Amino acid sequence: MQRRARKRAAVVGLVLLCGAVLTACVEVPVSGPAPDTVPEMSPQQELAAMPELPAPEVQTFGGDVAAFLTENRNIYCAITTEQGGIINSPVDPRLSGGQRDDAVLEVPAVYCELARYPEPAEVTDDCHGTNLGFKGGKVLLRGDGVVYGGCRVGMTLTEGELGHGAAGGEGALTRLPILDDGMAVDLSGFRCGSGDNGLICVQSDTGQGFVVSADAFEIIAP
Repeated sequence: MQRRARKRAAVVGLVLLCGAVLTACVEVPVSGPAPDTVPEMSPQQELAAMPELPAPEVQTFGGDVAAFLTENRNIYCAITTEQGGIINSPVDPRLSGGQRDDAVLEVPAVYCELARYPEPAEVTDDCHGTNLGFKGGKVLLRGDGVVYGGCRVGMTLTEGELGHGAAGGEGALTRLPILDDGMAVDLSGFRCGSGDNGLICVQSDTGQGFVVSADAFEIIAP
């Protein structure tokens, strides 16, 4: 009887020992801290965070006009003035020509042209009743809004000088200063910079602006 009791105690002890060994060998997963999630910045925040290029470095034409090419050479922009549809362009006399109406106020504006560009999402102009020639590739930002595209015959200057199949050479645009990716320029109440999704331009007072690239155009609401 005592022998059976000692045998049963030995078996119980062995079971407990094995259980202890198994418990010691099992790794219990412990969840670590959740990875940090960085919220995506809005275009306005991305633009505000960019280091600023001194405006004189892109004011190669004097006065209050700044003009530059993006680093990928796809977009030319001028922070300039507009008066009744006439752009004060430092590189394209076709935009600066025409009969000026002095009754119309000259206002600060950003004017950009692209070599490769998306088509307008909607046609907003019948091109003087012809319903032909409304194309993308141009952006105008003023205090009262943003316009993408316009009536045009042929290519933009940027498309002709820097687009696919362009002859190359030393055109007016190739002599412009380059705005490096991740840098911004601030002039006349406007700020422009090359971000992850394209060129961002915003009017500082209103927060209104746009993001444009070869693939997309988006209006930034105030």
